[in-house]
Amino acid sequence: MPGIGESPATDPAYAAMYVEKLAEADVVIWAVHADSRSAAYDAERLRLLLAGVDDEERRHVMSKLTVVLTKADTLTPPPWIFDMRGRHGTFVPSAQLAGRLAAKAAYFERALLEPWDDLLTATTYNTGGFTPADDRLASDGHTVRYRGHFSQAVCDAYRAAHPEHAEVFQRLRDNHRVLPCSALFRFNLAPLLVTVVSKLGPTAIFRFQRLLDDVTALGGVPVADMRGFGNFMIWDGVRGVTAFDLGRHPFNPL
Repeated sequence: MPGIGESPATDPAYAAMYVEKLAEADVVIWAVHADSRSAAYDAERLRLLLAGVDDEERRHVMSKLTVVLTKADTLTPPPWIFDMRGRHGTFVPSAQLAGRLAAKAAYFERALLEPWDDLLTATTYNTGGFTPADDRLASDGHTVRYRGHFSQAVCDAYRAAHPEHAEVFQRLRDNHRVLPCSALFRFNLAPLLVTVVSKLGPTAIFRFQRLLDDVTALGGVPVADMRGFGNFMIWDGVRGVTAFDLGRHPFNPL
């Protein structure tokens, strides 16, 4: 779809199409560049898009919405870490960078999701044996639902009270957790897949079970590919020689 904010002149013309597609879609991924400094524009666009529909339709749309911070790999420094295990590896942010990503995600969650608390619903698949219930939780043999914003604080409280269902509550949390992702680094693609499957409904778990059983494989990046993502070279201008060249550094995958 054409991006919101592509042009002030085209946004009004696209608005009707956005609303129509939001209503028709099974899952809505609202993508924001991870290096964006403000959520104000996206928050205002979302408010304007939902202003033209009734509360039931707003609830329907918001229950499908997942916010993703795309191109997380563009956030440096601090560095990303490539954890090499043989001929493959996974990209993970360093501790300081992970803190930056978490702060950005929390900021966009407050701006884009918290204001719609009364219209939000978190849904995940039920693998059986889920018994906790209160005014906001409901479950049947296939689905677990939470009415409202399933914040980190709500998740922590439920996990403390019912540790045997920690995985269910984490999947509910993922419904409303803003996910920093990178297609290049294959970072957080597994949590995003789990979130999408959760939102697709009870039949999706059976269709995607094989993928969910091995979601960690989604984050694997071949060492040969990693070498092509970038390079770092230090030129010693005094001596006129290359002091360090990452491209020439030997990697010997086991």
